[in-house]
Amino acid sequence: MKARLLTVACAAFFSAAAAHAAGIQQAFLVQNSGWMEPFYTDEHSQLKALVGAVAQAATNPSDKVYTLAFSQSSGSNVSPSLIGQGQGGAGVAGQLAHLGLARKSAGGALADTDFQEAVTKTITGPFQSASGIVWIFTNNKNSPNNDSQTAERNRDFYRLLHLEPSITKTVVFPLRMPVQGKLYSAKGLMVYALAYGQPASEALTRILAEGRLSQVLTRPPARLKPVDQDAVRIVPQSVKNSTNVHASLGRDGRTIVLDVDAANLVPQVVLQASLQNMFFPYVIDSAKVHASLAGQNAPLHVAPDQIRQLQPGASQSVQVQFALPMAQIPSPWSAQAIAAMGKQVMLPMQAQVGLSEQRLALAPSFGKDLQELFPGDPISGMFTPPDSVRASQATIPLLVRIQYPLLPVLVILGGVLALVLGLLALGLLGTRATRYKVMADGVQRQVLLKPFKSVQIRDDDGRDIGELKRGLGKPAVVRVAEGHTLSLA
Repeated sequence: MKARLLTVACAAFFSAAAAHAAGIQQAFLVQNSGWMEPFYTDEHSQLKALVGAVAQAATNPSDKVYTLAFSQSSGSNVSPSLIGQGQGGAGVAGQLAHLGLARKSAGGALADTDFQEAVTKTITGPFQSASGIVWIFTNNKNSPNNDSQTAERNRDFYRLLHLEPSITKTVVFPLRMPVQGKLYSAKGLMVYALAYGQPASEALTRILAEGRLSQVLTRPPARLKPVDQDAVRIVPQSVKNSTNVHASLGRDGRTIVLDVDAANLVPQVVLQASLQNMFFPYVIDSAKVHASLAGQNAPLHVAPDQIRQLQPGASQSVQVQFALPMAQIPSPWSAQAIAAMGKQVMLPMQAQVGLSEQRLALAPSFGKDLQELFPGDPISGMFTPPDSVRASQATIPLLVRIQYPLLPVLVILGGVLALVLGLLALGLLGTRATRYKVMADGVQRQVLLKPFKSVQIRDDDGRDIGELKRGLGKPAVVRVAEGHTLSLA
């Protein structure tokens, strides 16, 4: 299967744009080989109801959905067998209503199981080698050609899930589902979700984050792949070096949010926080922590920088120190801050947190649960990361929310208002005439004069005496004719 998947891998990655626009295609593969006999004959079996509920929770109406039964192709039996298709997962439960156990031929022995055949033919068949999510519902017994070495065949399948590059993300849900049939009994059911191609990986991540699926599959998914991404997250608690900076965790559960007043910015932030292991179901036996601010020529220090025996979901206390990019923070008098009108200005950043020399181990409690559900299965080996995986990277969004004061806005508005009032006053003054007394050739007279205007003074015979000119204040004598006198009274 590995070679065949590698051949069609490129098609999955080049179909990203189309998959995003039209939704993601999803296939629900339900095992109906002989090993699954108790899930079909026990009247209390919840297999079909579970598949229907998962399909509804995991899909959107825009998703192309295929429902298939799988065992192993042999004789007249074809695997996987398409039993229904449509938009969205609402019809999956009805399509499964009459599904029974597969046989190698009419009236013959119950069919065997081949996981790799089922996955390969789904990708090259209904998916047409394009990106999609493959869901598998199985009792975890892989027995091609009735091979009694189901443990070894499972190991082959597990190696494929780890090493096949076109399978970009895999999570598993081990479920407790005790059933008793006439031939066999079982304690558990395994649900796999395999993302084929990067668009499917992004879609699966979104589906898990939306929360609808967790109402059906109530236990958290166990991550099988990738184990080199999103290993940890930082949960802020307080800012140690400033009481004016408040730290919190965003609604997405990942973003570190710093709220600060523009008047109380500190160049360095010292954050008391906890480093949480997001690698369920792995214990981080040991790892070295290194971090940086993406796009900033500045380090981000995490202390202590060593992880030891950190259980899945557990946290260890750390101190995180980094510099704010002061050059990128707008001044309270800048156009950006003034345009905010006293509200918040957002400064998005990203912290890159990596683990090197990483050593993972399966949590003992999880391994014990697996052995109880699937006795004799080498399933713990499925959760043993390849030797090549010794590092991981996590991108942690960082959002600085700067609260700008109203004072600069009020000052500017006050200045604008004063200017407008001044212009109005000037306009009024420019249209108002004032009466002034003048002495012309010893005789007192009165003249009306507007700002920035001039007036010529004449005697009773119309002879020129002189000229007055006014600015904003009182007028002034600017010219006196020869043989005459002119002054302000």
